[in-house]
Amino acid sequence: MQLRQLQHLVALAEQGSFGRAAQASHLSQPALSRSIEALEEGLQVRLIDRAYGTVRFTQAGELVLARARELLIDARQLKEDVLQLEGLAAGSLQVGLGPFAAGMLGRAALTLLVQRHPQLSVRTEVADTATLAERLHRREIDLFIADTRDLARQSGLETMRLPDVPVSFFVQPRHPLRRLASVTLEQAMDYPVAGPRLPARVAAQFEHQAKRAGRGVFNLVCDDTGTLRHLALTARAVVLAPDAPAFRHETQPLVPLPIAGLEGMRTHYGLVTLAGRTPSPAAAAYTRFVTEVMSAAPGAGKTGAPE
Repeated sequence: MQLRQLQHLVALAEQGSFGRAAQASHLSQPALSRSIEALEEGLQVRLIDRAYGTVRFTQAGELVLARARELLIDARQLKEDVLQLEGLAAGSLQVGLGPFAAGMLGRAALTLLVQRHPQLSVRTEVADTATLAERLHRREIDLFIADTRDLARQSGLETMRLPDVPVSFFVQPRHPLRRLASVTLEQAMDYPVAGPRLPARVAAQFEHQAKRAGRGVFNLVCDDTGTLRHLALTARAVVLAPDAPAFRHETQPLVPLPIAGLEGMRTHYGLVTLAGRTPSPAAAAYTRFVTEVMSAAPGAGKTGAPE
């Protein structure tokens, strides 16, 4: 069994016919057919049911196809990992980021990575924790950073707890609530209250504090930290975010607004990878930079071990 035979099998599945698969593989149709037949002979099992005049995979064919896709991904990753041993001069990294992680960690860590390894190809995507976990299982990303409190104990995943940082409500410096000696959540709810999607346990704590019928604490849910800043500066919104310099001082300053009964809130971020999979040099470098960024944040806690 050879990798190119697996590539031809995957091409046949994706193209749906021997003719189109041969064209996509830059082969003649007879050559592609011989490659598939050689794979079947090597495995001593029929992979394609040719009786229908169309491409139909047998049960064994579906199994081999799924494994072929995984093996081809591993082969590409192996090639990139070897190249990256030369000082990360080549290769790629696919990073998933949860909402707050994207704003607070993503840009700072990516800046360090790109500055030190300018030839590395990096792709990021922002999504909720469940979506990122699914994409990691499918090997569409190499790792992700997010709040892991809602991440069930899924088999096959490994979580490294990152240093936690304080979380606070923020407002513009001249917000009317800053004139009060103490601010309750009910008083804050007289203004727009904005924040990201929260883990279920955290959201329940906020709702328990709120006593206003017919409205949740957050009347505006947004996962983009830039939009949250804009709302705080232009709409007198009270916004929830990690207390990080990147959020406070990006262009115009925001100031923390202590809310009675909600002191001591902190992040619960983790860096999640596939269990048992050796990280690529690029993934290892990115992990170091994320830890460096978080450890430097004011009020950051200790770096955690794998959970």
